[in-house]
Amino acid sequence: MACVSPPGKSRPHGPSAIQVPEDLAPIIKRERRRLGLRLRALRTARGLTQEQAAEMIGIHPKYMPRVEAGRANLTVDNLIAASVAYGVSLRDLFPEAYAEDATK
Repeated sequence: MACVSPPGKSRPHGPSAIQVPEDLAPIIKRERRRLGLRLRALRTARGLTQEQAAEMIGIHPKYMPRVEAGRANLTVDNLIAASVAYGVSLRDLFPEAYAEDATK
């Protein structure tokens, strides 16, 4: 099992650290990056700063750059808060996943 944690972190800590099989680690990293880019696009489309978005979502402003860079392990609560803050469904935070499902 591998810990999926931000680069430079040698061991898991806190409630957001998870243990996953090593073959899933690159997939999770890729999907976090996609999610971060999607959240950034939604934020900028609404003309919000990172600080404003962080306040709306209920996370610390210094955490927002990590979220948008795909280096943060968001909780389900964070994802729900982001979908409410940006006025989109949870499904809309993961458009690539649904596009891939549609092609199967």
